[in-house]
Amino acid sequence: MQLETYSSMVPDATLIKLWEKEYSPSEWSKRFPTATEVINFHVKFITEVSKKNRQELSCELDVEYGSGDSEKFDIYGANLPRDAPLFVYIHGGYWQMLSKTDSGYCAEPLVAKGYRVIVLDYELCPNITLEELVSQIKRAGEYILNYAGENHVKHISFAGHSAGAHLIAAMLDLSFATTVKDELQFIKHVYLISGVFRLDELRFTKEVNENNLLCLNDENIANLSPLNSDYRHLSNSGIKFHVYVAENDSAVFKQMSNDIHKHLDNCGITSSLQILPGLDHFDIVEKLSEKSHSITHAILENFES
Repeated sequence: MQLETYSSMVPDATLIKLWEKEYSPSEWSKRFPTATEVINFHVKFITEVSKKNRQELSCELDVEYGSGDSEKFDIYGANLPRDAPLFVYIHGGYWQMLSKTDSGYCAEPLVAKGYRVIVLDYELCPNITLEELVSQIKRAGEYILNYAGENHVKHISFAGHSAGAHLIAAMLDLSFATTVKDELQFIKHVYLISGVFRLDELRFTKEVNENNLLCLNDENIANLSPLNSDYRHLSNSGIKFHVYVAENDSAVFKQMSNDIHKHLDNCGITSSLQILPGLDHFDIVEKLSEKSHSITHAILENFES
């Protein structure tokens, strides 16, 4: 199959300036007068809702999936049966911001339905390279699938926002599928929300990769870009992909979502694409706290499958 090809040539200043805005999601929101207000509201909202969920829901905190300080996850709905369906959420923040502590905002409506919700933590760049981070997420995925097998979990859904969507897509490569073998069958649904699926352009942006804090280079840029991954090994897995992007995301985020949807389809994988009206890069996940949100509704509808 034909995969993406990426040029290693340094683009001119005009193109880099365009990319700086395209990869700055807060510049595209229409809810607040400034980008700073968008970010401040988002951080305040997700922090407060996550704290409330930890206070009001039965939780098992800081479950270790590896030996690193950040290799932990929280379980919301810890009092539910251990074989209940798992919903695993991976936060965004361009691989360098946020944590599991402020990313449990999706838990309440899902726990109410009967999901045990895992919110994953991971080491942030530049403490490690993005290449090392993808390996860390694979270790987390392996641990969670093994956990599912030990507890006879009915099925698992993975969801990720922005950089979190990238990490899920990067995790599900051939090496991961080969490692987990039959445990891959536990994964039934994958939700990719306003994701980053190619890294060649943002490699040159200060907004995301100042001083190359992600450690991107000519050798790893293609391997770390999900649009350059061959997913045909998932074609008979039964995994259904659900790709979402906001109407008020930038053109490049809309294009990446459209491209990954088509790419998965070309690999023989069931995939749907929805552009959610009236939303931006941030409230598309803030509203995961509401059972009426279209993404939350889809997750709840898929509880039995």
